Amino acid sequence: MAYDQLSDEEVFALVQSANDQLAFKTLYGRYNKRIYAYCLRVLGNREDANDVFQIIAMAIYDKRDSFKDGSFVAWLFTITRNTCLKAVRNRRTTTELNEEIHTKPDISSFSDDFILKDSLHRAVQSLQDEFREALELRYFDDLSYEQIAACLGITESLAKIRVFRAKKQIASILAPIMDELK
Repeated sequence: MAYDQLSDEEVFALVQSANDQLAFKTLYGRYNKRIYAYCLRVLGNREDANDVFQIIAMAIYDKRDSFKDGSFVAWLFTITRNTCLKAVRNRRTTTELNEEIHTKPDISSFSDDFILKDSLHRAVQSLQDEFREALELRYFDDLSYEQIAACLGITESLAKIRVFRAKKQIASILAPIMDELK
């Protein structure tokens, strides 16, 4: 069967109804990089991202019967998000927070591209969680506003508002840096 011609929902229906391992592998191939990238962004290190990624893969298979209707991608990212947030909560309760001494590097030796990428990363990380998460789902994970709304349990219009506000905040954070680089 040519799974590449089927929608995600159609392929996942085969996983649900016939326990089709090839269908599951097809969906895994479609989304493994996006899910791993999301885990890495949320968790901040490869070791935790690898661990949580494996948990997510098992959870998707174990919870396959809980998917009824709607967007498979939204369901997938809801499981991913919840698993990552649980890992973050568990990590916070089991480890002591170490204070790091931050020193400003001499930026004169860095390229403009590096400065922009680093500044953008810092700007995104500085956003409130609700805005950062909506922005990341939209631009890093390429979800539609409808899928973002389903994943976060909010309305589609609120998803649009959060992404808009996140972009506005990032623009104001980056404006002085852009002026310096001119």
